[in-house]
Amino acid sequence: MDIGKSFSFVFEDEKWIEKVLIGGLVSLIPIVGIFILMGYGVKLVRNVRNHDPNPLPEWTDWGELIADGLKLFIITFIWTLPLVILYMLIVIPMAMTDPENPSALASTMAMCFGCFAFLYGIIVWLALPAIVIKFAETGEISSGFKFGEILGFVKKHLGQIVIVALISLVVYTIAGFGIVLCVIGLLFTNFWAYMVQYHMIAQIGLEEAPGQSYEVFPEPDPLEELASGEADEMLE
Repeated sequence: MDIGKSFSFVFEDEKWIEKVLIGGLVSLIPIVGIFILMGYGVKLVRNVRNHDPNPLPEWTDWGELIADGLKLFIITFIWTLPLVILYMLIVIPMAMTDPENPSALASTMAMCFGCFAFLYGIIVWLALPAIVIKFAETGEISSGFKFGEILGFVKKHLGQIVIVALISLVVYTIAGFGIVLCVIGLLFTNFWAYMVQYHMIAQIGLEEAPGQSYEVFPEPDPLEELASGEADEMLE
């Protein structure tokens, strides 16, 4: 994995200023902006998997961006839904007891459900890159729930996934300082951090055989074309 490339690829694009500014503006749009950014991240993953020399996507096909982003949002929401349920199972018993004299049963239940929530949260945290990669391969919601494939992918690439997760935390922390600069923070740093994270995720998927949708055909060899053309002329 080329981590340095993930940090620099944005600036290697000739239109990076325009694209980053648009990304920053999109991030300010309530609700729909989240779907668009998630779809844009999926498109970036596909470009990297296609070995596009300039993987930072163009801001085109907005309908496709929204559709892909909405699908990925649904997938991640369903994956995190058990966390919401576990949180409710923690809060409700504690809320029904006297704060000054908490029930031992309620405290025990809260502790047990809290442990389950912590462990499941780690699973989701580690599975996220695999979910994004599997969805980018097909564009189908069902790909996000092939639990065996996803968990197998996590097991195979666990070291890389942990590195990506930790670096992403650092990158978003650094990007957070951009908020102090107001416009620069809103229109640049957070979007850049998002692109760094998704570029690293895409690189993990490069070791897997790309799906048919992302098959990269080699450029034709001019000498072979010329020889083929001469052979056709001789046959005629």
